[in-house]
Amino acid sequence: MDDSLRKRAVGNMSLAAAQERLMLSFRFSPETERIPVPKARDRVTAEPVYARQSMPSFPASAMDGIAVRAERTRTACPDRPLRLTEGVDYHPVNTGDPLPKGTDAVIMIERVRRIDERTVEIREPAVPWKHVRSVGEDVVRGEMILPAHHHIRPVDLGVLLAGGVTEVPVVAKPRVAILPTGSELVPPGKALERGEIIEFNGTVFSSYLEEWGADPDYRGIVGDDPELLRRAILDAVETCDWVVVNAGSSVGSEDYTRDVVQDLGEVILHGVATSPGSPVLLGKVRNKPVIGLPGYPVAAYLALEWFVRPLIDYWFGVKASPRPRLQVRLEEDVKSKEGREHFVRVSIGRIGGRYVARPLPRGAGSTMSLARADGLLRIPSRHGPIKAGEEMEAELLRPKEQIDRTLWVAGGHDPALDLLVNLLREDRSPFSLSVAGIGSIRGLRSLGRGGCHMAAIHLGDEGDGGEHRRWVRRFIPDKEVFLLRLAVRPFGWLVAKGNPTGFSGPEDLSGSGVRLVNRQEGSGTRLFLDRLLQEKGIDPSTVDGYEREVSSPWRVAAAVEDGSADVGMGTLAVARRFGLEFLPLRKEPFDLVIPLEVAESEAGKMLMDTVRSDAFRAAAASLERGDFVGPANGRAYNTDRFRKGRSGKRS
Repeated sequence: MDDSLRKRAVGNMSLAAAQERLMLSFRFSPETERIPVPKARDRVTAEPVYARQSMPSFPASAMDGIAVRAERTRTACPDRPLRLTEGVDYHPVNTGDPLPKGTDAVIMIERVRRIDERTVEIREPAVPWKHVRSVGEDVVRGEMILPAHHHIRPVDLGVLLAGGVTEVPVVAKPRVAILPTGSELVPPGKALERGEIIEFNGTVFSSYLEEWGADPDYRGIVGDDPELLRRAILDAVETCDWVVVNAGSSVGSEDYTRDVVQDLGEVILHGVATSPGSPVLLGKVRNKPVIGLPGYPVAAYLALEWFVRPLIDYWFGVKASPRPRLQVRLEEDVKSKEGREHFVRVSIGRIGGRYVARPLPRGAGSTMSLARADGLLRIPSRHGPIKAGEEMEAELLRPKEQIDRTLWVAGGHDPALDLLVNLLREDRSPFSLSVAGIGSIRGLRSLGRGGCHMAAIHLGDEGDGGEHRRWVRRFIPDKEVFLLRLAVRPFGWLVAKGNPTGFSGPEDLSGSGVRLVNRQEGSGTRLFLDRLLQEKGIDPSTVDGYEREVSSPWRVAAAVEDGSADVGMGTLAVARRFGLEFLPLRKEPFDLVIPLEVAESEAGKMLMDTVRSDAFRAAAASLERGDFVGPANGRAYNTDRFRKGRSGKRS
């Protein structure tokens, strides 16, 4: 193989053009299989299905009552009731019974007055064929029940069976081979060595393929060897309808997908103008599609939907319904470059009668961002950066009704918030909690401009609420709010077991070789660190790692645990979760700032009830921090309600 192939730059075709080229490159002739109707849900009909019998197959009573010949009842009226004799003038019937011979109408039992065991009286004449189900009223023999290329729903199964159909012809599912590549990959459940990564994309691919109607064939990990990949693709095209290769589609030294596909068949396209998902390869081997997807999870999942799902729909002759869309106002700036179509994951909240979207981490490897996303912004290639406050249309990844019932919290983070999320779920609450860990200051700013329902803060308060009140007045001067205390938590330095660097305080951060992992600007942790450095007269530029920012206490602890940092700041609970040593500095309150209108809403009241519950206190104790302090003075919760220029207490 020519090594220069691997050095070619990835192309830049638009997504729409790439999808069209893929569709024009193949013609499918799927087989038809006949399966029992009860197993046909979610399958696609291969041909029209016709009723083999009528339903009902006889005239049937539609009511409980009596069957009569209408002509014999024409003289009945309120002034001259007509008496009828069983077996002569009428026959008792129940709903669904065949209509007795010689009768053509049913009188509801409520309209009949019994005189004796065999005699009844009616006060109005019957109408011919009233309350009677005619032959074929539901399904008529010979009628088309389902057209070809119809996605079979549960309700369709009943109609098929009612029409006498017991087997249905369906399009055979396409069998799709899944080939994850990479010598660093190991199966789930294996203990990881340094440099190894759990292979999980294959499981996600399989689930998506099943959901879309295909038959996934996961064929195991293929190492970074062109000959191994070559054999794997050739084996796959022997028994599968097309092949999905995960990773190896870019132009790195160990990216072999393009070379191998070019050698075995044809490269239809390499590279699309999208972010993420650019290094996609579309190829053909033995006249079967071979799709090379990026290795990064988010890019891979998006590209799978862009190229493999349309192939599945094309195979079945159906078209997937577009996702619902919603107009949203952006809470933060979104970077995008012209010439490339950007796909941005966002969380969405309904606040003050309108929908607000906050971008989630945009890395192509940020799997959690896709799992937590409520929607997807599709930014056209001709569009540049988007400013906070602008409105855009979002594709919904979660039902709008769920978004409407979600309380959006932005700011600092603490395990107590995770407890609230879970308790609301366990209590079968109609509302849920969504947490955006963007830092205390950014949380307050967001709340002040209507970008979230409440803010979570820990800003150096001494416990009496005074410091937190001052911060709230600064950013939310004109809104009446509650301060709801969730915890008073031990806060300090996180170091590895045994404290191998001998770290003892901020003085050890300057010029000592101790590596810090820092929190993002605007977080309560960052503000506290900056204050400590200022008090000690330490220039941040002399601190190794000061510029290394992470967005959560968990990431701080992970960096210390894996040895890429020596010290960071966090809580005792986080230290214990990661098996780190904890050097205490202070105990700090962690409060929710809740506007009055939110606190008095149904969702807000339910949140407060959960915080004051025994279940919350018990769950908080299970965090294994014996000095966890929830509410003061034994109360279930403690709030401060205030507005600029006045303050008061309320609990």
